[in-house]
Amino acid sequence: MKRFWREMPALLFLLATFGIALWVLTDDRDAIPLHFNIRGEVDSWGEAWSVVWLPLIALALYGLLTLLQHRPQWCNYPGKLIDKERAYRQMSHIVCRIKTLVMCLMLYITLCVAQVVDSNIFVVLAIVAAIIFVTITGWSRIDTEP
Repeated sequence: MKRFWREMPALLFLLATFGIALWVLTDDRDAIPLHFNIRGEVDSWGEAWSVVWLPLIALALYGLLTLLQHRPQWCNYPGKLIDKERAYRQMSHIVCRIKTLVMCLMLYITLCVAQVVDSNIFVVLAIVAAIIFVTITGWSRIDTEP
């Protein structure tokens, strides 16, 4: 049951990404923003159907990260593991947190493309910094031989 609740935020972000993309498709829009500059201004427009790519990319990332979460032995570890079972469990938790943050990032990008929220580079950088922080702090807890 614990695993179910740990997965829920990432799954909800993924479903929301699909929902927003569907809303954009049914909204009779001629064009959607495809690219934003560093100030958050739209500098490229495209057809509305191209919003479909965002949830598909999010779904692919969700699937790959879920696979990696269930196969932590495939991860690259910083040294020889002392307690493999404990290290694999910790890596599974790290990948789960990274998956949630990646799905949050994909949802934010979809919201920006749907023009529900204004694009802000600091939000994107904060989520990327959180992913880096989770990775570094998680790896530092894994016991390896020198």
